[in-house]
Amino acid sequence: MAVMDIRAGSRAYQHILNNGLYPADVAAMAGAAGGPKWLVLAALDKFLFSDWFEDRKACLPLVGASAGSWRFAALSCADPVASVDILQEAYITQCYDLKASPLDVSLGAKAVLDAFIDDRSAADIVGHHWAKPYIIVARSKGLLASDSSAVLGLGFAGALALNTLSRPLLTSVLQRVVFSPDQPSRTILGQREFPDFSTVFHPLTAQNLKSALLASGSIPFVMQAIHSIPACPSASYRDGGLIDYHIDLPLAASSAGGIVLMPHFSHRIIPGWLDKFVPWRRSRHADNVLLLSPSSTWIDRLRDRKIPDRRDFHRYGTDNAGRIRAWREAAAAAEELADFFAERLHRQDWERHLRRIQ
Repeated sequence: MAVMDIRAGSRAYQHILNNGLYPADVAAMAGAAGGPKWLVLAALDKFLFSDWFEDRKACLPLVGASAGSWRFAALSCADPVASVDILQEAYITQCYDLKASPLDVSLGAKAVLDAFIDDRSAADIVGHHWAKPYIIVARSKGLLASDSSAVLGLGFAGALALNTLSRPLLTSVLQRVVFSPDQPSRTILGQREFPDFSTVFHPLTAQNLKSALLASGSIPFVMQAIHSIPACPSASYRDGGLIDYHIDLPLAASSAGGIVLMPHFSHRIIPGWLDKFVPWRRSRHADNVLLLSPSSTWIDRLRDRKIPDRRDFHRYGTDNAGRIRAWREAAAAAEELADFFAERLHRQDWERHLRRIQ
């Protein structure tokens, strides 16, 4: 039984079949938003950064939104395995009252970040010699900038209508903000890799790292918007997944044939969060993507026959111990995904396992 689906865009597919897959082939990594779903990717992330990329020297952009940016921050620490373990434990053991306010959830999320990021690790993350995290945040405008649930609801109703007509219309209410590692000599990724939306770049520093990460994961209605990020204009900053839900971006645009590696919790790439309601909208930038996701048969073996998600807080209600147990079991079971991919890299038997992204 295959525990993992391995899919590739047309260019990545041909490259891997013809040449195999090696660390130098990877030009960038993409980290989707998705809340607790990232827990089934943690073991794979740790394998990649403790083993496969161990001798890497070339810069590797790690482009993430929301939970994806949190994963990549942990992986950019001096000890990525220990940092992911700390993040995973802090994330799993979050507990909230069923009537928790957005402030309560924001404070809980901040505590998770505090668990694995201190002054030293913040400096390590922004100064890593090859892992370069890019944190995507959505700057909300108009009604979407409001902290009132009623006004915000009206704003999202309008945004949904705009997005159904055309995704670029969302630029009237959302602006992409990217916090990128400060590169004195050059920028690794720029406007070319972040098309379709008005995009503003800010240097990622040890001083604004946690604020940027918190903003990138600030889910509307569930958490408060972040209004103040060091060295940035005062605004309403929210979850980066609103614009780049599954990171449908041409991240290898400046690389000759480079592959965008995307450990993911789904075999689909959904461009923006609102595109969940527009099923006919497809990925436009998957040619160079290698997508690694749990197979449906593997997911069926998990407790509740599903990957952990944010609805589990309500599904389990006051049974925090039950939810925590289910999340820990899913994270432990995901070692199988890491082992399966490690075996493919060893055997290079891609013709048996590689499929095309639909």
